[in-house]
Amino acid sequence: KAGRDELLASMTGEVAQLVLAHNFDQNLALANSMYRRVTLAGQHEAWMRTLEAEGLLDRGLEYLPSSEEMSSRIAAGEGLTRPELAVLLSYTKIALSRWVLASDLPDDRYLADRLVQYFPQPLREQFADAMRGHRLARQIITTVAVNRFVNSQGITAYHRLSTETGAGVADIVRAQLASRAIFAVGLDEVRLRRQPDISAADATELRVTLRRMVERATRWLLRRQRGPLDVAAAVAAYGPGIATLRPELDALLTGEPGRDAAQAASRWQEAGLSAELAGNMATAGEAHTLLSVVQVAQRLHLDPRRVAEVHYRVADALAIDLLDAGVDVLPRQVRWDAMARAALRDELLAAHADLTAEVLGSADPTAAPADVVATWIAAEPTVASRIATITQLADGTPDVARMNVGLSQVRGMLGSS
Repeated sequence: KAGRDELLASMTGEVAQLVLAHNFDQNLALANSMYRRVTLAGQHEAWMRTLEAEGLLDRGLEYLPSSEEMSSRIAAGEGLTRPELAVLLSYTKIALSRWVLASDLPDDRYLADRLVQYFPQPLREQFADAMRGHRLARQIITTVAVNRFVNSQGITAYHRLSTETGAGVADIVRAQLASRAIFAVGLDEVRLRRQPDISAADATELRVTLRRMVERATRWLLRRQRGPLDVAAAVAAYGPGIATLRPELDALLTGEPGRDAAQAASRWQEAGLSAELAGNMATAGEAHTLLSVVQVAQRLHLDPRRVAEVHYRVADALAIDLLDAGVDVLPRQVRWDAMARAALRDELLAAHADLTAEVLGSADPTAAPADVVATWIAAEPTVASRIATITQLADGTPDVARMNVGLSQVRGMLGSS
């Protein structure tokens, strides 16, 4: 007993630090949620309805707004308040914990370290082997996994990803873990916390930027996965290529995305970020497209950098960038609008990747990337008229109909000769 008491007393400081760190992460999660509370108000409403239907939430009991009240707020350009978001954050963790515990995720070898890391250092050093047989091992892994997922991805990420892809909670969490590892997001998050001159508002915007990058990469993996996702295999397949290309992405992007990235990098450096971190943050909105680049490079057995040079020139030359920008501003408050927007984005990404593969498949391996794209366009009789149609479609207020027609024009370029 004396030894036990001494051991417990020795961990007091570390336990306090762990509790404070968790509270800190939850406060950051709330700040991120406040940043997008209006944009995602419709998704918050849809998620509350889902929780009600599952018998997990009583809005009246928790003083959360009714569907009628949410409709009024959305119409007025308002969303949930910070206390309301805090309540919904808690219920999100309760729901996901229940569903994760009922899945095979807690038994995934990739998450095994969550169990040991849950305990303070003295316990890890003395009882690591015994911890693996802990009777609450699955519950502990579930708690850690859900907390990290919700704190980093937000309140509605699971709801949106499950609705848009049909994936279950286990594979959504797996894909998110893979995305974070592939893009080394944890490293960028640590760097952000160490920037002494960055304002709180800018820090929140940057965290949300990283969160959106991870969500887009997660969606990409889910759309292309057949069967249970192997996190380690996904990281091994895409991680090395992404690690090589991401620092160069600002130079690889062309057209409007390239100009936007250059302006954003300058802005973030002026705000206090290092040049390297500013470059990463400036291109975060396009970083998920590198997954397509690596996939095409592996399929064609080509150097990923050459594929990237052609890929982004294809986007500029064929006006795919114009469509992508149009899809990005489509409405998302209503569930069906959000699903249509996500489907258009995914299909455009897939068509873009297929076009890159087609252009490279017939290219002179020694030709410059710009010449490769120009030669392909010149050889395809219908491409010029399709580009003109896309340009006309983009010259106006984007809507689902316009973007669908534009997507059909992009698809029509595949095998057009």
